[in-house]
Amino acid sequence: MRTVMTDVLVALAAAAGLGIGWLLWDQPVDWYKADISKLGPGPENDLIRYGKALIVDTPRYIGKSAENPDLRYAGNDLACQNCHLNAGLQPFAAPFVSTVASFPMMVGDQVHTLTERINGCMTRSMNGKELPDDSREMEALTAYMQFLGKGTPEGVRVPGMGLMPIAMPASPPDARRGQGVYAKHCSTCHKDDGQGEPKLAPAVGYSIPPLWGDATFNAAAGMAKTAYAASYIRSNMPMGIDYREPVLSVQEAWDVAAYIISKPHPPAPPEPVPTRPTADDVAGEADAEPGN
Repeated sequence: MRTVMTDVLVALAAAAGLGIGWLLWDQPVDWYKADISKLGPGPENDLIRYGKALIVDTPRYIGKSAENPDLRYAGNDLACQNCHLNAGLQPFAAPFVSTVASFPMMVGDQVHTLTERINGCMTRSMNGKELPDDSREMEALTAYMQFLGKGTPEGVRVPGMGLMPIAMPASPPDARRGQGVYAKHCSTCHKDDGQGEPKLAPAVGYSIPPLWGDATFNAAAGMAKTAYAASYIRSNMPMGIDYREPVLSVQEAWDVAAYIISKPHPPAPPEPVPTRPTADDVAGEADAEPGN
């Protein structure tokens, strides 16, 4: 139960900034309606469009099967959009809407930058290696996030950012119960073996992402934390639900998260134990990833 409590405390930290953000909920601005189709020609807008393409079709551009071998930074063929739903525009699915306004971020006495946050996803959720800070790909990702966050209040995480806080389960999370939840609610899409649905060739990546095995996030990812996974699952799964009307109970979300995490995942990157929170801990965006 101590591990569960630790995860819960981390998940509560993920809600940091939401308190101020809730005060903005009734304002008429819908921060989740950004539309790049209205952008005109030009190199700056091309960079934004490329940033969205990287989010939506990550495997094609920077996945392990990317068209350009020099850009194979990810160690799997997941897409950022597999976790950051609707290209980072779905509330409580680790959206990008006010991400830029939150960085650089002070955690303790350390400054965390947006590029560090992105590379946290690259090395953990994508099980790969860091993008160079000066690469066109990093510039495109940050340009897209800046576009989504245009006009958002500085230093405030607008409502819907991060993950929806989840209550403590009535009983400790149980992978055995979670297996039943998975069979009932998840296996139709993610399959009995958890390997999802690959796209048809010549496309690369997944229509439905795998949840465990060599092709998914590694043990250091945000989604490998029970509290993060439970929160994400309850607000967003099965696909298509409204977070205001969840299908799974709180207990079911915790149990199925425990089941998924109990399955094999690639090991955490072989790096020294950090003396400060990892990028996946910062802002709780697991940002969450969940994933991504």
